[in-house]
Amino acid sequence: MNLRSVDLNLLTIFDAIITELNLSRAAEKIGMTQPAMSAALGRLRVTLKDELFVRTGRGVRPTPRALELQRPIRDILDRVSSTLSATQRFDPETSERVFTLASIDYGGIAVIPQLLRHLQELQSSVKVNIWPQYESDLAEQMHFGNVDFAIDNIPITDNEFHIENLRQERAFCLVRKGHPYIRDNLSLEQFLEAEHVVLYPHGDRVSQLDEYLIARGMRRNYGIKVPSFFNMPYIVQSTDLICGLPERMALHFAQLFNLKALAAPVEDWVATYYLMWHRGLDEDPGHKWMRDIIIALSRDQHPLQL
Repeated sequence: MNLRSVDLNLLTIFDAIITELNLSRAAEKIGMTQPAMSAALGRLRVTLKDELFVRTGRGVRPTPRALELQRPIRDILDRVSSTLSATQRFDPETSERVFTLASIDYGGIAVIPQLLRHLQELQSSVKVNIWPQYESDLAEQMHFGNVDFAIDNIPITDNEFHIENLRQERAFCLVRKGHPYIRDNLSLEQFLEAEHVVLYPHGDRVSQLDEYLIARGMRRNYGIKVPSFFNMPYIVQSTDLICGLPERMALHFAQLFNLKALAAPVEDWVATYYLMWHRGLDEDPGHKWMRDIIIALSRDQHPLQL
């Protein structure tokens, strides 16, 4: 195929359609009218000699050929974007770029507030959003640029992504003051006998702390399952249940809710939290600026500020 005869803008249109699976949303995403999008799709079909997308009641469905082209075309667009971005100067004071970070609670408590405070001190116009939840298709969302960063204690096992060790956290437990039998320290027997507030599992994800205990023939006594770490201190505050949290979060919640934060009796266990991003963004100057800040703030050992 002679590239001079191909409109390379069609690659961006293909990417928008296969990401949105709806012509109207794809057109809106890249600033086209729907008739122009339909005409461009027609040219794509001629160029690639395939129907590519079949209309359904709720949008379009990609053909096997479109699915085969999805990853190579996204990789081409990533490389072009990275190459062009590397030549541009990033000015955090004037840039209105929005970075999206996915995390299960931890990032929203231990990273984002400090990050926003730091951006405010820099008088930067940069914005930060938190992805609503840890989706099963997170890697795909990052691949297509919908999510810039992920913070989690389970790394993405794909060479397409860069993984940076952010920090290690010991396990701590929150206990209400005046608990009937837990005072100023927590024994293994008390830890196993107490009823725990625990997180609902996400898909087939199992708590690393529970994996550690099960491997040693021990299990926590589940009292109630909740969707978020944010639910835990409210329940602990008004019951005799306890909960396990990363150290930084536990100390923060203990101060905020007037609770006791006690080291969990698993001294040789730590959770490693990772910062992850798509390698296509490695050379992006704005992305590099943001991740350097996240890494520096996360490795700061100072306690979280209220």
